[in-house]
Amino acid sequence: MINTDNIKRIETAFSRLTEGLHSAIGLCPEKYSIREMRFRSGRPAVIVTDKGTFFISPCGRLTTIPSSAVIRTNKDEIKELFLRICGYSVHSFTESINRGYITINGGHRIGVAGTAVTENGKIIAVRDIECINFRIAREIKGAANVIFNECFSDGIKSVIIAGPPAGGKTTVLRDLARQLSGDERGLLKKVFICDERGEIAASFGSESQNDIGINCDVATGYPKGEGIMTGLRAFSPDIIICDEVSTDDEISAIECGVNSGVEFILSVHARSEEELKSKPLLKRLLATGAFGRIILLSADNICSIEKIIKAGDISD
Repeated sequence: MINTDNIKRIETAFSRLTEGLHSAIGLCPEKYSIREMRFRSGRPAVIVTDKGTFFISPCGRLTTIPSSAVIRTNKDEIKELFLRICGYSVHSFTESINRGYITINGGHRIGVAGTAVTENGKIIAVRDIECINFRIAREIKGAANVIFNECFSDGIKSVIIAGPPAGGKTTVLRDLARQLSGDERGLLKKVFICDERGEIAASFGSESQNDIGINCDVATGYPKGEGIMTGLRAFSPDIIICDEVSTDDEISAIECGVNSGVEFILSVHARSEEELKSKPLLKRLLATGAFGRIILLSADNICSIEKIIKAGDISD
């Protein structure tokens, strides 16, 4: 059964919906198992739950048939939804919108896409928003128990968490931070989180809304490379945690940290061992010698281990 804290968190996401969408979602018996809500101009609303992908009727009924009875969002509804997400202050989120998402209270990440306005190859604005995707954040305490026992029973070592989108990577990172920096296991390690998109700690008003442990520091909104360097310079961490490593600058910062004796827990996108082997950045990470194992999460069961892969199996 979903806990009270997660119900409140999910209701925070629902509160950004337009009146009609909020009414339909409120009537949906599966509302607290929703993982994504996708809205596109002129097309049916799509609801993704633990059971699959559905369309929704105004009375909250989920169906796999995109009939005339399901909700469709027109361009005016998309515009209103976008304004509600931004709190009717779009300019306050310009930089985030240009990166393709907005993170709201509760750690929910909302993807936005429309027509990009570019200058010298850089996006300076996005107009005519056409697609909006709510990714619902949940806190699952204990989600990392198996990983913790498998990887850290003989000491804390750097590890990479790999998995598909919505596979639970961020949820696992969050729970690892809680267990490593909390008193549940008596560790109280100094953990530093680079929370570029505000999803791990879900800081709001200078306070983390998720339980990340009592000896954990958070850099919210920093580009990961800069966040890692801030942690190294000023917070003397035992462990640095960051989500979705993907650029050369980030790898360079991680290399600096490894050379300083800091352990890292990172996540990367990958659906399979074969996909992992095709990632040049991953090979550069493994070349540091710090990462002995990669935890590949299941595509079917959130936060579940598909396979534990030895670094040598990827490097060969």
